[in-house]
Amino acid sequence: MDKQEARAALAAAQGAADGLAQVSEAACPPWRHAAFGVVMAMMVLAAGMPLPIYAALFVLAMGGVAALAAWDRRRTGVFVNGFRRGPTLPVSLALLGGMLALVFAQVHVRENGLGIVPSLGLAGGAFVLACGASIVFQRIYLRELRKGLRP
Repeated sequence: MDKQEARAALAAAQGAADGLAQVSEAACPPWRHAAFGVVMAMMVLAAGMPLPIYAALFVLAMGGVAALAAWDRRRTGVFVNGFRRGPTLPVSLALLGGMLALVFAQVHVRENGLGIVPSLGLAGGAFVLACGASIVFQRIYLRELRKGLRP
């Protein structure tokens, strides 16, 4: 491969990344972020529930993850795992830390019999945190795609 062919290959790869960025931006409407927030809120809420309710919420949340992944693949051709190298990793790690803190708080609420109101509040916090993280993740990911292979 000579320099001209290498430049053409890089240009083609960047064109594909630019195309994916356009598709990804158009294919991620606000409801997609909200759906991710609902899935995460269900997982946090589940930690505060008795086992049968926990199991049902967990199964529904995992079904939500599968549905979102399938929707992403159908609309963009890919599902982007949050735990990938690059500038989006800190967002994913911060989300993980926040969700773990909320789960531990939810267990505390359950173990101390503090009732449903604090449990719902923690789930609401999980929803807000997950929606925000999803929006920030998408912005960083699209910026990364657009920068792509350019020097």
